[in-house]
Amino acid sequence: MRFQSRRRALMTIGAAASCSVLGLPIPARGAARRLDGPFDRLVKSEGFTDDGPGLAVLVQQQGQPAYMRCVGLATLEDRRPVTPQTMFELASVTKSITGTAVLILHEQRKLNVSDDVRKHIPELPKYDAKHPIRIRDLAQQVSGLASYMDLEDVPSKTPDCWVNADYVGEFARQNVPLSFPTGEKYEYCNTNYMLLAVVIERVSGKSYGAFLREAIFEPAGMKTAFVNEGPGSVPDANGRVDAIGYVRADSQWQAQWGTPPARNETLLTCGDGAVWCSLEDMAAWDVALHSGKLLRSETAKMAIAPSRTRDGNQNAYGFGWSLYYNGPGQLAGFGHSGGWGGFGTYYYFDIATRRTMVFLGNGRALDLDKFWYSLTALVDMHGLG
Repeated sequence: MRFQSRRRALMTIGAAASCSVLGLPIPARGAARRLDGPFDRLVKSEGFTDDGPGLAVLVQQQGQPAYMRCVGLATLEDRRPVTPQTMFELASVTKSITGTAVLILHEQRKLNVSDDVRKHIPELPKYDAKHPIRIRDLAQQVSGLASYMDLEDVPSKTPDCWVNADYVGEFARQNVPLSFPTGEKYEYCNTNYMLLAVVIERVSGKSYGAFLREAIFEPAGMKTAFVNEGPGSVPDANGRVDAIGYVRADSQWQAQWGTPPARNETLLTCGDGAVWCSLEDMAAWDVALHSGKLLRSETAKMAIAPSRTRDGNQNAYGFGWSLYYNGPGQLAGFGHSGGWGGFGTYYYFDIATRRTMVFLGNGRALDLDKFWYSLTALVDMHGLG
């Protein structure tokens, strides 16, 4: 399931991996090169080997790469190593990109985040006239909508797979009630971001993937990023390596998720997931986020402003961002994590140090809290920040 978890949580990331004991070295000098040995010991302690799913790690300081390293295999069948160009399904880290796309359209005045979502998706039920579901309620996870993944007997308009359009009318057709009144509480739900992708498509007049490519990927310099949003949506490989997500079962690694022709998946919904990126794409995404390439400064502040429920309580979630605090009103950083079909992903930006960390994996369960703190300590010890 596509999910968002706090930094202090487990993230499902790849498995025992191959690629030379521990890792495909990335060119480095000085302090960065001295980090290789301690880094290899760290990932080895997490169970990574050279003959299983792997992990790609980026440490970026004030928009400049400070450390990049890859371990393990992208595909077990033909033993292709993970590299900075390997493509990973971002899972719920996609939500940060979706939230940014919504705010771009808000800046362009093609929508307003205070719009009743039924202005753009009239197929949704009219749950409560006094408290309609607004676009910001979807983005900030306070809508009360049930999970679309729990719906049964959903007819598919596309042979052999389900896409966003298949689910939009199901809440009314199946008479699905709200889990709680809109705005009453925070509850993380993939439905919110699947529907935001539908809003993006209807407002922009383009597919979700086409709009992201035009408004985010190309301006940011994310040269290989794409969205797997339906049959035929994955660009020709032309030498590109798409990782496969693996899960461990009966002491064997089993392929769980991927792109054609290696895998032909049936759930091709997007917005809550489905963006594929390399480590190099994520480095470009990070620079674009903090350089004003995508959003004006005032709009960017909206992205990391916490939501509030009707009782006045503040929730640590913005427009596709989990928010981390040192104390009341003291925002320490923001990011997102995700897991889907064996893939595990993570992006975190620390405000005080202006340091970004990105982890992309395709199998082994990683103790994210332990790994983040251990890697941070190593980076500080070797003077990379």
